[in-house]
Amino acid sequence: MKKFFATILLLIATVFAVAQRSQEEQLGIQYFQNGEYEKAVQMFAKVYNANPNSYIYYYYYQTLLQTGNFKEAERVVKKQQKASPKTQRYKIDLGFVYESAGDQQAADKVYADAIKELPAHANTVRELYNAFLVRKQMQYAVATLEKGRKLLNDNTLFVNELTNAYIQLNRNDLVVEEALNIVQDGVQDRISETQKILQNLLASDEDNKKYLLVKSVLLRRMQEAPDNLAYVVVMQWVYQHNKDYANALVLAKSLDRKQKEDGQRVFALAKEAGNNKDFETSINALSYLIERGESCDYYTKAQFLLMDVKYEQLASTSPIDKEAAKSLEAKFDRLLKEYGYHEGTSEWVRKYAHLLAFYTDQPEKAKKILNDAIANANRDPQEVGQYKIDLADIELYMGDVWEATLHYSQVEKDLPNDIIGQTAKFNNAKLSFYIGEFEWAKSQLDVLRAATSKLIANDAMYFSLLISDNEAEEEDEGGEEEGEEDEYGGLFSSSTTDNLPLRYYAKADFLIFQNKDDEAVKMLDSVLIADPYGKLSDDVYFQKAKIAIKQKDYLGAENLLQEIIKNYSTDLLGDDATYLMAQLYDFYLKDSNKAMEYYQKVLRDYSDSLFTTDARKRYRELRGDYTN
Repeated sequence: MKKFFATILLLIATVFAVAQRSQEEQLGIQYFQNGEYEKAVQMFAKVYNANPNSYIYYYYYQTLLQTGNFKEAERVVKKQQKASPKTQRYKIDLGFVYESAGDQQAADKVYADAIKELPAHANTVRELYNAFLVRKQMQYAVATLEKGRKLLNDNTLFVNELTNAYIQLNRNDLVVEEALNIVQDGVQDRISETQKILQNLLASDEDNKKYLLVKSVLLRRMQEAPDNLAYVVVMQWVYQHNKDYANALVLAKSLDRKQKEDGQRVFALAKEAGNNKDFETSINALSYLIERGESCDYYTKAQFLLMDVKYEQLASTSPIDKEAAKSLEAKFDRLLKEYGYHEGTSEWVRKYAHLLAFYTDQPEKAKKILNDAIANANRDPQEVGQYKIDLADIELYMGDVWEATLHYSQVEKDLPNDIIGQTAKFNNAKLSFYIGEFEWAKSQLDVLRAATSKLIANDAMYFSLLISDNEAEEEDEGGEEEGEEDEYGGLFSSSTTDNLPLRYYAKADFLIFQNKDDEAVKMLDSVLIADPYGKLSDDVYFQKAKIAIKQKDYLGAENLLQEIIKNYSTDLLGDDATYLMAQLYDFYLKDSNKAMEYYQKVLRDYSDSLFTTDARKRYRELRGDYTN
């Protein structure tokens, strides 16, 4: 019975002591967090001496340093070392005590001894490296990793840790060397590791110095080891990262031949160059594949992609390059004669017809091609519908309003719930907009604001609001005489002068549709003359900016977009202008940092924008989230 009561009393005393320690510990932590170190050190001394665990050691050690009690700190660290002799952190803690006390010589000896005593064990090396890292002893951290490599006889170890240390030391040259050491044996399976390191380095490179450094070191390595194709692959990637697709293509073709890749690398580069508006390099890459003949797996794909790239190049240029248009016409004709007019080639049939009508002034020939295609595609209503929309576009281009609206209406009726049908309805509404039937156009556009396609719904909303925001009372003077045919083939003949700025804007939009950009600019200027402070100002600036880009007037486009972003950022075209500015810097001015700034602005300021998905994807690409 006595033993029982004695045990109970012992348990009660133990519980009381633990509770008291816990209370003192919490109080000490509160003092520590409040910066009351003199009070904290008294609490921690009691708790630590009663139970010297690693958790309370951390607080006690820090408070001792804060209060300048270095002798006690030395004693406490040595006590921890004795209890855990293999823990590397305590060695560095001791050195830091001496350093804090002003004895740098003693500290350096402790640090050097810690490295000297390292065992050949990777985890221990990393533990000591992290201990130095916490104390910002970067030189010793690097020496630790280098010693670890020697001990373990493996120069590929600790790559991430070393590059991190070199970056903090601002030794970009060593970062590059370290990244390239990964592939110095020529094994290409580890190229992605090298790319990730270099991408992190190049992520912030406003003055291009890091790119030039990487390029210089790589070229030296390639000269020293000409048979190491891993260096060539990395060099190609570096060129592509810097959007130097012409130099990247030289290396891609060399790798294609040496590694017998059958065109895969070159084809991928052609697509990327084309997507980044480097049409010439894309065309050169595709021509290389086509010249290899039908034995190349990418022969047919290259032929069709070449048509796409040349078509986009032509469509992105103003004024129209007539010679290039005629050359492309011949290529389309030859390609379609070889592969035929069928469902598999419908995309190129449509582009060929558009080229004939809008770029080589052969609308009748284009209409015949589309009518023949419609006759051959009578079993596929969607294919027929798409051809009819193209046919209606050409009829509208020619000024044949009634035939155009007839074909649009047929498609709308045949495919009412399909995106193709909604496209036809939208184009029909735009036709009404062009000829000044604004109320009718708005009624159709309002229906389309609920369209399945977000793009159609967004465009419909824009034009609907454009009309409603610019409604005006009828005026009594100016305008065309009743029955008089205007200079646009009678398409805009009207006796009314109401909504004159909007009518000018509609005419300009139609001229842009016809690829008559110079005339469109004059008409857009007329909008500003008719209503210099009206609600159409930002719309005019935006249209002129798009034309300026086609005409390679990038500075002019930048100024126009900046006007919208500065003065109309909360209006309907705020996100459009910001996204277009990002693309201007991205694809034309080749300024990745500015492009990222504006892509990020789209994501930050216009989270509901139609462009957020593309802006986020492109921002991540420029940041280097996708290295391959």
